[in-house]
Amino acid sequence: MDLYPLRMEARCNESLSRWLWLVKWLLLLPHYLALAVLWTGLVVLTVVAYLAVLFTGRYPEPIRAYNVGVLRWTWRVGYYGYQALGTDAYPPFTLADDPQYPARLHLEPHDPPRRWLPLVAWLFAIPHLTLLGALHATGSRSTEPPTPLGVTALLLLIAAFALLFTGRYPGGLHDLLVGVARWTLRVTAYIVLLVPSYPPFRLDQGGFEPDPAPAGPVAMPAPRPAPQPSVTGSVVALVAGVLLLLPAVGLSTGGAVLLAVDAARDSAGYVTSPVQQLETSTAAITAEHVTVSGAGVWTRETTDLGDLRLDVTTTAGQPIFVGVAPQSAVDTWLAGTAHDEVTGFGSGAARYDRAGARIRPASTPASQPFWIAQASGSDSTTLQWTATDGEYAVVVANVTGASGVSVDVRGAARVPDLTGLGSGLLAAGILIGLLAVGLIVAGGTGLGRRHSGPTPADPPVDPPPRIKPPVATGS
Repeated sequence: MDLYPLRMEARCNESLSRWLWLVKWLLLLPHYLALAVLWTGLVVLTVVAYLAVLFTGRYPEPIRAYNVGVLRWTWRVGYYGYQALGTDAYPPFTLADDPQYPARLHLEPHDPPRRWLPLVAWLFAIPHLTLLGALHATGSRSTEPPTPLGVTALLLLIAAFALLFTGRYPGGLHDLLVGVARWTLRVTAYIVLLVPSYPPFRLDQGGFEPDPAPAGPVAMPAPRPAPQPSVTGSVVALVAGVLLLLPAVGLSTGGAVLLAVDAARDSAGYVTSPVQQLETSTAAITAEHVTVSGAGVWTRETTDLGDLRLDVTTTAGQPIFVGVAPQSAVDTWLAGTAHDEVTGFGSGAARYDRAGARIRPASTPASQPFWIAQASGSDSTTLQWTATDGEYAVVVANVTGASGVSVDVRGAARVPDLTGLGSGLLAAGILIGLLAVGLIVAGGTGLGRRHSGPTPADPPVDPPPRIKPPVATGS
């Protein structure tokens, strides 16, 4: 059996508390916050490493040390917490290896990755991700009955209850959960190119790696020879970079959306929606509780914003009416008359809620005095409305008020020129993003250099000896 370069171990040789696992989620909150920052840095630095391997054929050593440290930290937190519940020793806040901690991880020397591997590593990992997803995922809503827990979560829950009621951790479950964690870490290490060799399709259970032969303790690197510089500056840079990513993504996304909206404007400045078909057997189709606030401020400060247009075409051959009115007035008019309220659109069709008592014709809509804007036509009509503050309802009905409405509707809103605002937001987002990436790279590589030296030479606990079967001898 070949040795995989990513080596991890777990020593479950202590008496575990019966109840501590109930509150470990609370105790681990500081670690979860730290890992959120560290994993964001890992993603950014992995992209940098991908480019370095692609163009130079070398994986930067500080990035390698940082990524290994993040996986090591993750494994310690998972082993203490809800990946295995294998120890009550609180995990240390460090990327470095701790020889005294029961959960350890280190990377053996290996050949550098091939230059083409960054292009296909994610693709080659899909079979592993599919299998691991099947182990970790919960059942879908379509299953009968739905499964609230995945396989590994269910195994962990069984182990936790066994620990609670018996005070003992089932050894077989421990080995199985560690095996799943080992498989997950191997695939993760392959995706981030820490290990160029393809991970085996193998569930290696137990706290120690399945070495071909137990030829004594596993050799560890020599002790670190010199003290390392302070990590304060690197930590500050990493945290600042991760925090700057949030406004960078927000500004870039907002700018891109505004530019996309601006590109969709027609010559009159309107942005038009796709055609939606609406149909009902009742007297009207409504879009209700349309709330407009701050329209006066917008229309004073931004030219043309607030002009709305509704193009309606009948598909039933009857003259059509469309109008906008205060919500309370429409409620009074349609009281006791069945009508369909549009609640959303999905898969090309509208979704409705039926309101009113029974299907019957409504009084002639054009004769009502409460319309703020209205339009009608024999085949098609266009409603123009400048939005003002208030709560409104949009009504589509037959001119006669008869039941059975079938129309095609296209909505449009006039917006100002957004090129300058969108370009500014996008440029600001890109600049802040570049600054954030630079800080993350500086902080992550700084931490990587701090922990790239070899670890202390305390050897791990030897694996349990393998008992050889007795050899029969002749008498």
